[in-house]
Amino acid sequence: MKKIIFLLALASILLALPRAALAHAVVYVCAPRIGANLPKPPSQIVCIFDGPLNNSQVTMTVVGPNGARVDKQDAHPFEGDTRSYAISLDTAKMENGIYELAWAVHDNSDNTTTNGTVQFGVNTVVPPTPTVLLVGQVIVTPSASQSGAQTASVANGTSELVSRFLIGSGVILLGAMGFLYWRTRKQNSETE
Repeated sequence: MKKIIFLLALASILLALPRAALAHAVVYVCAPRIGANLPKPPSQIVCIFDGPLNNSQVTMTVVGPNGARVDKQDAHPFEGDTRSYAISLDTAKMENGIYELAWAVHDNSDNTTTNGTVQFGVNTVVPPTPTVLLVGQVIVTPSASQSGAQTASVANGTSELVSRFLIGSGVILLGAMGFLYWRTRKQNSETE
């Protein structure tokens, strides 16, 4: 019985501890918005990843509808944020059409690379691009009067709420299972 209580207590403590990232960084959201139809070419793209990129090498390239590269090859962390990267675009090379941002993140800690692409259009409708953005999350893109650059911030409250709910449910479920196990053992010992 003491072993069961110890295991339940250990499991609840482990569930309550902050979780380490088990997946590798992927693009979470971009500004301009992924799949956006823009009236004019943007001067830069800012992408926020789903985790910090402290120990990673990030590459970003943007190609136009004719396959020519239109970025200035200057991918860099955006305003010191460890989750976001920006790349400047040469708007003189950009015409109407669909543009594709290809990104790759090489994690030096385990020598793995994740990559993907996102699209946006200039005076062109873009087919939907699957993203990890959950329903109910808010993307805010400030106007040009706010420092002149397009930025994005993601309200991460929904995923935090879901995580806390799942952890709490798991702890309650473990407690209920321990109680039921204890009752069945108690009943079995009384019938003998």
